[in-house]
Amino acid sequence: MNKLPEINNSESGGIIIIGAGNWGTTLALLLAPHRRTRLWTRSQKQADDINETGENQQYLPSVPLPEALEIEPFGATAPGSDDLIIIAVPSHQVRTLCEQLDSVWNGQIIVNSAKGFEHHTMKTLSQVVEEILLDVPLVVWSGPNIASEMAQGKPTRAVLAGNDMSVLSRTARMLRNDRVSFEISRDIRGVELCASLKGILAITLGISDGLNLGDNFAGLLLTYGLKEFSSIAEFMGIPKDTIYGIAGLGDCFTSSMSPHGRNRRFGRLVAQDIPPEEAIHEVGMVVEGVQMLRTITELEDLNVPIPLFSAVKRIIFAPNGNIREMIVDTVMSYNTHIPHKIFSLEGIA
Repeated sequence: MNKLPEINNSESGGIIIIGAGNWGTTLALLLAPHRRTRLWTRSQKQADDINETGENQQYLPSVPLPEALEIEPFGATAPGSDDLIIIAVPSHQVRTLCEQLDSVWNGQIIVNSAKGFEHHTMKTLSQVVEEILLDVPLVVWSGPNIASEMAQGKPTRAVLAGNDMSVLSRTARMLRNDRVSFEISRDIRGVELCASLKGILAITLGISDGLNLGDNFAGLLLTYGLKEFSSIAEFMGIPKDTIYGIAGLGDCFTSSMSPHGRNRRFGRLVAQDIPPEEAIHEVGMVVEGVQMLRTITELEDLNVPIPLFSAVKRIIFAPNGNIREMIVDTVMSYNTHIPHKIFSLEGIA
């Protein structure tokens, strides 16, 4: 890796990253050379293992971590008043984490970098955080950020979304680094919804991979899948700037095309006749696109045109038919599935 340039950053405070998985460890690798950074692990044993080897052998093997990085179990040392706290755990752990964090949190800025949706409450993750940590200064981190590439030093951009410009500005200054640059958004809800929706198209492309349907067919899936992604996002009231920005189509395209993504891998396994429950277990991580499929395909009843995603839902949740036939027939007769009149919830109380 090339020598890191000096980052001119006079902002006070350190960074605490909660979650020593693949993503959290990558963020620590990225930020520790520029600012005091603590990586909070789930246990003392996990902290000891990483400290002893100098790397996270379970989640980011063969990548040496900066000597300056401090690795300790959750809450081992109290956050300073001017510290920044980054949530980097899977989406289904965010509520429990915030309940634990409430005992040590004292008004610090929280950056939620977990992507997903709390499906049983129909809440975005920022809403979950705000429900537990009252009056929290909150920022959402999202975008086309594949951890393995970032760990290799490859450049990318991300979006920081928040309601308070002073909080956004301070967060951007504290997160300055030489690998990721940031765009700023005021659309927290739209950024989070786009991050939740993108996994559906990645599953779809994974199914095409598993069936060996080729690049021509993948191009059709991308065309129709991005169209349906945009239709759903517009129906949900997400501004076009968010949909067609890097938090929307940018992240969606990256997740769909990358062979490293968990959603795409899940789709490949399903196409090989592996039951969905076993496929999720083999992936070994949360496959957010699966739950989001359950959520958004209810929009069919409201005449939102999503025939491709509806076919993928049938493949996953009613896996009795011929998968190849279902996906190919849907694509080859795609326009006949699109209704002429599309309704919107706008204006409905």
